[in-house]
Amino acid sequence: MKYYQFLLLCLLFIQIINAHGIHHHDDEEEGEEHDHEHEEDEEQYAAWVTILGIVGIIACSFIGTILPVIYSKKSIFKESSLFFSCVKLFGTGVILSTAFIHMIIPSDQILTSEYTNKLFNEKYTSFAGVFAILGIVITHVVQVYTIKQYLETDLSNPENVYHEKNSKTISIADVDGCVEEQHGILHLMENKEKQTISYLLEIGISLHSILIGIAFGMTRDKELIVLMVALMFHQFFEGISLSSVFVEAHFKHAISIIVMIITYSCTLPIGGIIGLLIRSSVESTNSAYLTIQGIIDAVAGGILVYDDTVNILSRHCNSDRFKASSLGRKNIQLICFYLGILTLAIIGIWA
Repeated sequence: MKYYQFLLLCLLFIQIINAHGIHHHDDEEEGEEHDHEHEEDEEQYAAWVTILGIVGIIACSFIGTILPVIYSKKSIFKESSLFFSCVKLFGTGVILSTAFIHMIIPSDQILTSEYTNKLFNEKYTSFAGVFAILGIVITHVVQVYTIKQYLETDLSNPENVYHEKNSKTISIADVDGCVEEQHGILHLMENKEKQTISYLLEIGISLHSILIGIAFGMTRDKELIVLMVALMFHQFFEGISLSSVFVEAHFKHAISIIVMIITYSCTLPIGGIIGLLIRSSVESTNSAYLTIQGIIDAVAGGILVYDDTVNILSRHCNSDRFKASSLGRKNIQLICFYLGILTLAIIGIWA
């Protein structure tokens, strides 16, 4: 190698070192600027912004749940109408998408992250599926035995069956009394089962709402506004679906509907307040916090998957009304179901 080639190589090597040093220094300066900007973001989105978001989420949750109740007496929103079926199946898609995209999959990501115990992220990495199945089993057992208890209590009182028979809008004339009584019993059983399904659905949704509320309350960076808007849409659509199921259950007393509206409207904001109170003392990477969040999300996701597919979607598609519908009406309802899935899947980009 000639001497001038050696000198060129030395100069090139020196330039590389200098360039690396300058670049490294620039990175440090950029990192300091980034940290400074991050601090500014935290200062910009103070606690009052989170509180404002909580108020907006309460409003969207309340509007979503109250609309089906208000319009339940209108002819367009009767159970036999196409519009009601479309709203119900759209909500069914929303809940199913929520269960998988917003609960079970994030639960798996949380439990297998480096911040949780080795039991979850090294020794056995499928705990999210285990807890989701646990939620399904719990829902099934509770539903079976709750409905059994309902029927033993109500059918032991003949006045309940008599009330159900007389509450029918269509009079049955010249029909054997035993047949009419059996019809009343079946109608009572159907309503009690629907009411149990409604409560189970609300339990699953409420558990999830508290968790995402805590996550929202602990957020204070530039993602806060985007998350707030996404949660508003999330709560509005989910509220419509939950309320539609409650309307279809035909509760005897309005108090059940009122409690549902209050509970749904307040669970996420309660979680938000909790997150707001603990965000200065609990890190988002805290092992205990993440483990609890992952477990509850997976169990709640399992509850929603079972309740949504077995109790709502399957029952609707196997009902005599759906089977008797024309192909066009069936397609419209199923398209609404798919749109519900798509809507929450898109919202999942931000929340």
